[in-house]
This record gives sequence, structure tokens and C-alpha cells, in this order.
Amino acid sequence: MLGRPTGRGSQVSARDVGRRFPTGLPVVLMRGGTSKGVFVHARDLPAEPGPALDDLLLRLMGSPDPVQIDGLGGARSSTSKVIVVAPSAEPGVDVDYWFAQVSVDSPAVSWSGNCGNLTTAVGPFALDEGLAKAVGPTVTVRMRNRNTGVVVDSTFGVRAGRAETAGDCVVAGVPGSGAPVTTRYLDPVGGTLGSMFPTGSTREPVGDGAGAVEVSLLDVTHPYAFVRAADVGVDMATPVAELDGDTHLRDRLERIRGASAVALGLVADPTDAAARVPALPRLILVGPDDGRGGATGIRTVAVSMGRIHHALPMTGALCLGAAVACGAETLPSEFASCPDGMLDIRHPKGTTTVTVRTSGTPPHIAIESVGVVRTARRLLTGTAHLPRTD
Repeated sequence: MLGRPTGRGSQVSARDVGRRFPTGLPVVLMRGGTSKGVFVHARDLPAEPGPALDDLLLRLMGSPDPVQIDGLGGARSSTSKVIVVAPSAEPGVDVDYWFAQVSVDSPAVSWSGNCGNLTTAVGPFALDEGLAKAVGPTVTVRMRNRNTGVVVDSTFGVRAGRAETAGDCVVAGVPGSGAPVTTRYLDPVGGTLGSMFPTGSTREPVGDGAGAVEVSLLDVTHPYAFVRAADVGVDMATPVAELDGDTHLRDRLERIRGASAVALGLVADPTDAAARVPALPRLILVGPDDGRGGATGIRTVAVSMGRIHHALPMTGALCLGAAVACGAETLPSEFASCPDGMLDIRHPKGTTTVTVRTSGTPPHIAIESVGVVRTARRLLTGTAHLPRTD
């Protein structure tokens, strides 16, 4: 399956994990941007992809359970994530990494796509774990996301040989401040579905069970479906808790996402999308930011794993930047522009700024890279004790 760890070095079988680590599995808990996840060395996981590895991660995170009380998950999609890291055998690349989105309340693990927030933490993790080296006050770690194949350069400060965490960089949705980590995704188009516009159209109608809603479907860093908030009756000033509590709205948004998955050729029946491709595509509602549409700002509400996101997935912010900068008539381009290669994106927790580097002229604009500045911090180094299954 796309994006799953392919086995490397001294990896072990699922049944051998308990014997090799009788007291548990070595893990690092890290925050990256507005997400939090468990980081694991590939060498410590089963060598083969499949149900055994998925089962291990479900037990690690405590899923399925709405509160993940018996595992390390935090009961929401942004805190139920796993990053697997390994030294890269590819010349010029320091580390490979894989992203797993672990469902909170269903027994599902998605290896499709990437997580932009936790990508922020991969470089610092690699340095602190000895998978990358620093020779100065800053370091750039080159990483390949094996879910999508996209190369990411991560640049951050170093103190005493470890990733710097103290600084004045503020991330909306994260208390306090920290050291900036710049991630730049190189040639980020089509990593999952092969092209920026996988259906060949910049916008198209999809069914929502009662009619049709217009969407823009793009694959830049991760596949996304963009929908006008007004078309589904959403006032984006509404608190996230209120939107998330509207089960009729969430059901409608999942129908739109399912229909988008059909348009992308991922499933034949939209009702299969929740089980088979819960993160492909992700969905983002877009609209003007307090009347600034057409200038530089745009407002968003994102959906992740069937729930309203508390902030904004960074892959979504980056894909949105490409949708505005690409010169095509996408839905996001109705509300914003980024003539200087920078786009301010407002979300429920504040504002995020992304950068987009392009080449060419309309209608032949290429997205060379997309980037964002976030913060990351190691929260815990320790041993996870998995519940026994025998």
C-alpha cells in the first residue's frame, strides 16, 4: 500500500516486538505546529506493511476509543498521529519518514498523504536522534516523505548539538513561543495522485446527496477538496465546537468528500470513502477574510477524519497557497491572491502565512516549492507499553 514502511535494516516482525523490547516500545512524543504525535524509529517496527503493523499502531494510540484512554492518542485527529523515521539510503537525503493517521474511534490507520504540522518536527527529531548532523548554528535536514515521494528541506537552529526550542516565533493555536522551523516542500505537485488537478478540471460539481456543490480538487503536498463555505451554509465565524456538534453538517461534508473521492477515482461508491480513504481527500471550506477577499487574505474551516479541525492542517495551508498562486480559476482564487508569493490564511486559531515559489506565466505556471514556518518541541522520550493480545 502507498506510503507504508517498506522494511529497513534491523526491523523486526510484529510478534517479535514484545520479545525484543520486553518492557515496551521506545518512542518520542513530539509537538509539531498544532499537531502532536508519536515518533518511532523504523528499525523498531514490523518490517512488513499490513494488518499487523496497523494493529500495533492502534494499540499504541488506544484506538478505537473516543477518548483513547488506554493509549497515547489525544482523542482528536491532530493528536492521533504516528511518524516513522529511518536513515535514508538515497544520496543527498538525510532521512526518510512515513506518516500514519490513526483513527480515534474506528480501527483504521491511513498511510495516504502527509502531515504538514508533524513534518515540522521530523528534522529536529532526526538531529536529536543522531540521524542528521549539524556543523553550525543552523542546519538544513533534507527529508523524503515516503507517503508522497516529496522532498522537504527543514531548516532550524541548533544549540549544543541539539535542535533549538527557545525563540520568539509564535504559532497560532500553540501557547507561548518557540524556535522557528522552516519547512520547504520541493516540487510538491502530484505526490499522491500524479498531478495538480487529478481530474483535469480546476472546479467541478459533485453530489452531496441532495444536489450538487462545486469543488476544486488539487494534489499539492496532499490531495484536498476546496468548497465555498457559503455553498454549504457555513458561517466561518461560528465556533468550532458548534460546527462540530452539528451532525447534519458533518454528514453533508462527508458526503461531499465521498463524492470528491469518487471524482478522483479513489472509490466507486461515495459511502465507501469513510472506511477506505478517510484522509483522501481532506476537505477545506473557504471564503473571504472579513471582506478582504481579492486582496491577500482568505478564511478557512477544515475537516479532518470526519470532524471539524481545531486549526488548519499545514498540508492544507500549503495546498491552498498553490491553489491561489497557480494562475488557474480555482475556488480559493476567488477570495485571495498572492502576487508576492505569500498568502495569509485565517483559520479558527489565528492566521498562518505560507510561501509559494512559482515559475512560468499563466496558464503555464509551475509550483516549484511551498513553505511555512512553524515551531516544534520534544515533549517526552520513553517507553510505550502496549496491551497484550495473547
